[in-house]
Amino acid sequence: METPRLTLRVDFGRGRGLGPGQGRLLEAIEKTGSISQAGRALGMSYRRAWLLVDDMNNCFRDAVISAQPGGAHGGGATRRRSASN
Repeated sequence: METPRLTLRVDFGRGRGLGPGQGRLLEAIEKTGSISQAGRALGMSYRRAWLLVDDMNNCFRDAVISAQPGGAHGGGATRRRSASN
């Protein structure tokens, strides 16, 4: 028997919401500084990770993740914090 656990999901309507998967992805992006590395660490494709980031960014007035394209300088992603944090 598995140990019971509590998970939290916030629904914004129209099929939009934030759940534990997005929370884990945000933490992994903060730790690795990269959407692709965070996705790999969580066993998901870059495309899946990018689509989740895009959905999260569209749920809020300000972007949650700010990404720079890769290339010669490596690109990267950072978690954006609100002025109140």
